[in-house]
Amino acid sequence: MQLFILRHGKAEPMYGNDAGRALTERGRKQVAQVCKERAGELSSVRAIWASPFVRTQQTADIVSAHLGLPVVTESLLIGDTDPQQLLDKLQEQQADHFPLLLVSHQPLVGSLLNGLCGSGNQHPMGTSSLACVSSEVWANGCAELQWLQHAG
Repeated sequence: MQLFILRHGKAEPMYGNDAGRALTERGRKQVAQVCKERAGELSSVRAIWASPFVRTQQTADIVSAHLGLPVVTESLLIGDTDPQQLLDKLQEQQADHFPLLLVSHQPLVGSLLNGLCGSGNQHPMGTSSLACVSSEVWANGCAELQWLQHAG
């Protein structure tokens, strides 16, 4: 099974309400570029889950427009969620729900990717970074990194 992990695009500076921060124009362009560069791989995605925060919803909407899939808002995808909670939810999903694309924040995206791959902090997740991992079981140390694309 494959899992795609996407960190939201570059967002406005924080002036109080972190959940309400929107993408910048640069952030929108970077997300669209990553989608374009990985269009072949992303074409297999069956579902898009996104954090409820504005910038992740906007990021997911860009991906949704490329893939023609709806966005499912998943509260577990906020940045400070314990990665194990998300792994438990992934493990509950039927195999035909994959490949699945998660759109989220730091530190969750970095902890999830590196935890799944058992790689410490080896794989950084900057804004608009997109990773693809494969595994038969969604548990720490059980996935293999297929590729990691950073925004240019």
